[in-house]
Amino acid sequence: MWFALLSAALASATASADDRRGDHPARKMWEELNLTAGQEAKFKEINAQYAPARRENSQRIEELREKINQEILRDKPSKSVLIQYAGTIGELQKKMSLASVGHLLDVKAVLTPEQFKTFVSMSSAASGGRRGGARRGDGENTGGGE
Repeated sequence: MWFALLSAALASATASADDRRGDHPARKMWEELNLTAGQEAKFKEINAQYAPARRENSQRIEELREKINQEILRDKPSKSVLIQYAGTIGELQKKMSLASVGHLLDVKAVLTPEQFKTFVSMSSAASGGRRGGARRGDGENTGGGE
């Protein structure tokens, strides 16, 4: 669930590029949350702070998954190599989870209690109720499909 919440929040990091059209999913979220201009600016700032690391970790995980696939396709896959790749993925996922918690606490500090409750509900609905391993991409292309 944390990944889904973070992904929904990070969607707003790129919303400014679509602001002129007003059709970005984050724009709809902001409207539903009834953010003040100050809240919206702070929200963008928080998201911009977390997006690069999220994107980098997601990319690294995808690279490791591809390496796992390549290793498995070998005639004699190395179990120790596969374990190493899986361990590295686990470490990256832990880092992402910890960053998600920090991100959500930062977002919570900007929103009113009612706005945050709505934000969590919207984020959960956007994820389709998926938990844990729901992959949502690189954090910049969420809302429509990390």
